[in-house]
Amino acid sequence: MKTTFFFLILVFLFSCSSHSGKKKIGFLIRDYKLDRCVKERDFFTQRATELGAEVICKDAGNDDHNQISQAEEMIKNGVDVLVLFAVNGQSAAQIIREAHDSKIKVIAYESLIENCDLDYFVTADNEKGGEMMTTYITQKYPTGNYIMLGGNKSDKNAVLIKEGQHKIIDPLVKSGQINVKYDIYADWDADEGYMETKKYLNLSCDIPSVILSSNDGLATGVIKALDELGLTGKIGVTGLDGELSAFQRIAKGTQSVTIFKSFKAQASAAADMAFEIANGKKPKNITAKFNNKMVDVPTFLLQPVVVDAANLNEVIVKGGVFSEQEVYGAK
Repeated sequence: MKTTFFFLILVFLFSCSSHSGKKKIGFLIRDYKLDRCVKERDFFTQRATELGAEVICKDAGNDDHNQISQAEEMIKNGVDVLVLFAVNGQSAAQIIREAHDSKIKVIAYESLIENCDLDYFVTADNEKGGEMMTTYITQKYPTGNYIMLGGNKSDKNAVLIKEGQHKIIDPLVKSGQINVKYDIYADWDADEGYMETKKYLNLSCDIPSVILSSNDGLATGVIKALDELGLTGKIGVTGLDGELSAFQRIAKGTQSVTIFKSFKAQASAAADMAFEIANGKKPKNITAKFNNKMVDVPTFLLQPVVVDAANLNEVIVKGGVFSEQEVYGAK
């Protein structure tokens, strides 16, 4: 009788201890070389830890095969939920399928993952961001020749940004105010921005009024190419994301504007959602749905902010995103 009693006590204690541990959230991140990824990792971890979760972060180094391997490791180690900032929105569908096989839900972070039964999505309104950057720059440069450099077309965000840009620019082209001389999808990085800008300038012998760059990575390369020709500050250049380098260029006057997607707000929203899911609850902060070619994905949609030289200090420095010295340098 005593043996049975002690056995039941041990079972009870084991049961309690096995369910009293912290929920584990895996955060698979695209590339720590991007300032935003490091910031988002920190804000996500801070918020999830405050809620009482354990966070495991992995950097894919912009390698989708590496990211799939990292996801498989996390799934094997029994995370309760995965948050995925995908390197490739197509191949990452494999991660969702493998996670679901282990009854693990997945939140796509920033980039939509297509052709899979994705559970949730956290992103900024990228179409609105495209509209905002184009509205801003066309007010500054209401006439002239424009170049439009988009991101990777396989990324739904690149398509949405360009759709937003065309909503604003197409009527101005139709009225004859603006002439779009070059409009392509490239990729998200500086090398693409540099190569495409150099190619256009060398082949056309035209100096455009504006280079409508879809993100800050592209803008980095654009401005490098302009600098080599002594054109920095003479041509309007846009960006999107809110990379530290973009804020530094805005401070120097070489980049006109960026569309800032608050790292803290987006990462915190993802952490809140992940914690609720890990505890068997439905997320409360769903504001939209995105179709990923298979399902309508419940989505938290963040509203972006225009940042230029006029509000740079207020939004970025006083907002605690980057320090005054990081943005403006030593004074």
